[in-house]
Amino acid sequence: MTMFYSCEINGKLFEPGSSYQTLTTKMENSSYLSDKLEKWNSELARGLTPNNVILSLYILTGLLGNSTVILIYRFKMRGNKEERYFIPFLATADLCGSLVCASFGIALNMMQAEFNNMHLCKAWWFFAAFTTFTSGFFLVIIAVQRYLKVCRPLAKQMTLKWKRFALSLSLLVAFIHAVPMVHFYGSVPFPNEEEGIVGLRCSRLKTTNETGSLIFGGALVLITVACIVTLICLYSKIGYTILAHFKFSKIDCKPDTSSEVEKTSKIDHSQVKIPSSNGPLSDTDDGTYSVETYNTELSESLPPQKFIKPTGKTLTTNTKRERKVNPYKSNAKRRKERLNLRVVHKFTLMFMLITIIFLICYIPKVIIMLLEARNSKFWEEFSDSARAGVLFVYRMYIINNITNPIIYAFLDEQFAKEIRSLFKHCK
Repeated sequence: MTMFYSCEINGKLFEPGSSYQTLTTKMENSSYLSDKLEKWNSELARGLTPNNVILSLYILTGLLGNSTVILIYRFKMRGNKEERYFIPFLATADLCGSLVCASFGIALNMMQAEFNNMHLCKAWWFFAAFTTFTSGFFLVIIAVQRYLKVCRPLAKQMTLKWKRFALSLSLLVAFIHAVPMVHFYGSVPFPNEEEGIVGLRCSRLKTTNETGSLIFGGALVLITVACIVTLICLYSKIGYTILAHFKFSKIDCKPDTSSEVEKTSKIDHSQVKIPSSNGPLSDTDDGTYSVETYNTELSESLPPQKFIKPTGKTLTTNTKRERKVNPYKSNAKRRKERLNLRVVHKFTLMFMLITIIFLICYIPKVIIMLLEARNSKFWEEFSDSARAGVLFVYRMYIINNITNPIIYAFLDEQFAKEIRSLFKHCK
């Protein structure tokens, strides 16, 4: 007696009596489509091999560079904590950003048409957005701090409490902006009309509310543009102030041949009370000076001069409001003030360069985000080679996370010194 059993293949139930030939045909078609999809995905991944090599270099460079920055600035360097306070936090955000974003890019390249794990896709988009927003918000905080220190030295500065509050607020705001990524991104259909197959890629969901998706995309672009404009405005004012100070310093360095200077030069030096300069000057361990005197030195562009008459009484006379170097200020004190200003300006220029690289790397990403928000089939319309080029430009923002250690090495002499010392110990 012949017995028939029902069976389930690929989610479809075949009852007793079904044609064996029909069942075999369906199994062959399913296997055929799966093979075609796998072959198509392999071709897409092969075309993105150069992109994967670059992303792997991003991971390696970001890991080594930012780890070294955290190690040296946090545990090795002791001097000038005021100027270097934000550097370890920015390096931590850059480290996480380079690892998460670059590894996410490699995963997307390898699974262009076979990204079937919806939850992994959503989690990766969340962490990529969180690390990216954190790094950008940290740069805004640093720009505000440099603006207060350089442009408004007499105003209230950022205390340690406010610095910690600003960092915590940045993390919170970055988290709030990254959470919606879980709702608007996931595995979406990726059709190949020529081959008659449909894959899955990790991208913006098309099944969600289109209006809400556009509002969210517009909000992200608006926030990014606001950060960029804020950075440009703040550092433009900072750069103008620094250039004006350098111009003023050159004027001060010129010899004064006015009659007043000639008169004062005729005064008996034994009757002039010159401030003592025997005390120690260095406030730090790295050969630079503390920047705490930066506020007072700008408010006292020309301190009063003191003359002693033969009777022993001291006469104080205010100088003109013209900004001239006080000839009776000790050379040591003037040297200390110049070093203070040089430290402030050097670190400001360093952060300014970091911000310029940030803007160069993020502006192309913002443009592509705008185009992607307007066109739901943005990525599908490119050829395979064109898509590889656009993906490279889109992920250029990761360069921002890996170049900062190089900038520190060139512009922070103490950091470069510690790097050389570390290499000597490793040999």
